[in-house]
Amino acid sequence: SLGGLHVRRLSLAATAIVFILVSLAGLNEASAQATGVQDFRLHQQYRHMRALGMGDAFIASADDYGTLFYNPAGLARLEKGTINLSLGAAGDTKIPGFYGEVKDASGTSNVADITNLLARNYGNFYSARLSLLQAVWARPRWGLAILPVDLSLDMSIRNLAAASLNIVAFQDTTIAYGRGWDVNWSKNARWSLGVTAKGIYRGYYNRALLASELAFNSNILNGADAKEGFTLDADIGMLWTPKVTDDSWLRFAKPSVGFVARNVADYGFITNAHLIDKNSGEPPRLGRRFDVGAKFDLPDWWIFKTRVAVDERDIGATNFTTTKGFHAGAEFLWKIRSWWQGGWRVGVNQGYFTAGFTGALGFLQLDLATWADELGTSDESKAVRMYGLKAQIDF
Repeated sequence: SLGGLHVRRLSLAATAIVFILVSLAGLNEASAQATGVQDFRLHQQYRHMRALGMGDAFIASADDYGTLFYNPAGLARLEKGTINLSLGAAGDTKIPGFYGEVKDASGTSNVADITNLLARNYGNFYSARLSLLQAVWARPRWGLAILPVDLSLDMSIRNLAAASLNIVAFQDTTIAYGRGWDVNWSKNARWSLGVTAKGIYRGYYNRALLASELAFNSNILNGADAKEGFTLDADIGMLWTPKVTDDSWLRFAKPSVGFVARNVADYGFITNAHLIDKNSGEPPRLGRRFDVGAKFDLPDWWIFKTRVAVDERDIGATNFTTTKGFHAGAEFLWKIRSWWQGGWRVGVNQGYFTAGFTGALGFLQLDLATWADELGTSDESKAVRMYGLKAQIDF
């Protein structure tokens, strides 16, 4: 069908971006002797720039289009519909300099130059995230999202038998549909449930490149090193908000609690269209995870609406630790006019400081955020400071 052909073309274009970016960095995939990389990051399929500014604590706070992926129960509580079209990018400040070094040294057939480059940068991590042409239509009780490009790229200089450049990349093309509704379980609280069904075509790349490979084959790409596949899965969410009387102390906090079971099926990638290579293998499973969080709406002051939130997320995921799962933050929303509003945010993500800003003028909106993710093991902490920007039309 024409719809199927359109999705296939989107998936092909999106997964190809992984290899374009790797090529720009001067990396090669020619050696059949390359080894995989052990990845300690808790990879998130979708990340909301607003949430990242407040420590990525959004399980019980989800009250905009991002609730489709953070907690679908929030769809039941949306007060108005939104169509959001966006472009986003994030990265660390070391990437441009490292790219220049690799470009100058690779392809020269001089193994010593590449070896020295890896030695100078030993122990460093480099990360980037790219989201293009993302569209989310969220209305009270339901939401639909088409995310053609959601790409993450992580590089590190580590030591196997010799110093190597390690690369892990994910490229997801996602179509998701969610429903949320209230359930009459108690007269003393509001209960909401939600489900987001997801179809994901993933391109996955995991390679460790030695100096000899970089020196002799810097511009050679081999699709056989990639993995790809399509899967269907779902997230199930819940929100609980107690009814607060005028004489209760809870009127100063207005708490809500959320719970999400993510990737509940987790049966792996069921089919492979071989868009990258006819012999490509299967990517790692999405991984079943559980999230729990709470948020508190504090009394308004001046032009600000204030809330604080805390989450423990990714429980049950490979490499999960209490620190990696911890998220907390505060948000200060302000409104000058109906067409001029925004917010300031601050928080802690996996033990590292975060901050964010939103400015909205009419239907144009800009989100800025900085955060860090824990990439190390339980014995060795290592983080990359990220700076992100998201430009969007929201109407």
